[in-house]
Amino acid sequence: MTFDQFNFLREELKEVEFKSVEVDSLRQIKDAAEISLIRRACEIADKTFSEILNFIKVGMSENEVAAEMEYLMRKFGAEKNSFDTIVASGVRGSLPHGIASEKKICAGELVTMDFGAIYGGYCSDMTRTICVGRASDKWKKIYNAVLSAQLHGLEVIKIGVGGKAVDEAVRNKLKTFGLEEYFTHSLGHSLGIEIHEEPRLSKLSTCESLEKNMIVTDEPGIYIKNVGGIRIEDTVLITERGAEPLTHSPKNLIEL
Repeated sequence: MTFDQFNFLREELKEVEFKSVEVDSLRQIKDAAEISLIRRACEIADKTFSEILNFIKVGMSENEVAAEMEYLMRKFGAEKNSFDTIVASGVRGSLPHGIASEKKICAGELVTMDFGAIYGGYCSDMTRTICVGRASDKWKKIYNAVLSAQLHGLEVIKIGVGGKAVDEAVRNKLKTFGLEEYFTHSLGHSLGIEIHEEPRLSKLSTCESLEKNMIVTDEPGIYIKNVGGIRIEDTVLITERGAEPLTHSPKNLIEL
């Protein structure tokens, strides 16, 4: 509330003691209704990805692709996109937050798409990296390393594990491929009515123990300056059986 609202209530309710409350902790564990809405938001993202594969062509700008994705999300029931859609092709893939630009997509380039839909007030978040044309052997090798790390994240995300521990486990996986220096952001975050909520999966996470019905992202990425990059991301529900991805789009390297 605003300071003016606080002063008004304090005058009107003199017998009431007001205390500051951190709301983040109240939103960390999702109830059944919230999970259902996030599932639907993830379904919209999955349908959008499936359709955009039939749209992307060499010579299109990143902005054209982003505009089509945002149109598709609305068409499939989204209120709007969760955040500014990221479409980063070629060398721009080295930008973790490469908002779509006028750059044209060239043959043989990787294209990273990070996007999400809002449905019923709740967000989804997904990233897939594809190749428009044939990928080089170098990029195939890096892609498989990122995918291996992302799948490892799904194995270690479970009840009782801390946010720092999950982040560290995935970094160690990338270290086995000699790529850890190119992973320059945290592994993941929660989401709900906002796209970034607590808990975080990061070196600085304050979450000592993940709990049932928390929702987090699992999104390792490799970013090689002035060369390119790859990221793969799922929205993940924590259950008694472990991590359940709510985004189901294929994660094998797609070459269009």
